[in-house]
Amino acid sequence: MQQISSDDFDFDDWAGLYLENPEEFEARRQATLMIELLRLTPENAQAGRQALDSFELASQGRSPEERMTIAANLMMDSVHQLSAELQLLKQAVQQLADVAAADTAVSEQG
Repeated sequence: MQQISSDDFDFDDWAGLYLENPEEFEARRQATLMIELLRLTPENAQAGRQALDSFELASQGRSPEERMTIAANLMMDSVHQLSAELQLLKQAVQQLADVAAADTAVSEQG
């Protein structure tokens, strides 16, 4: 299996490697994650490293099924956080729209 970018990810190729050579799979997984982190801004890379560290710590010594459950739970936590932040953004945009509408109304009256 050759090293490929995440844009060309082949699940079957990775799954085959996992079954044939778990140690090589793990080494390739770690290398790929580090390469992807290097592509990020420093702030995003730090957040990514923290997320990976949390996952690795929580999933150490666990079965593949348990690791998947942990990963899914961490992703759901991230989705909930993103949802909350999007709600705040939506409220801020609405406030700006309300202010703009009020300014337009005042200008039209004056």
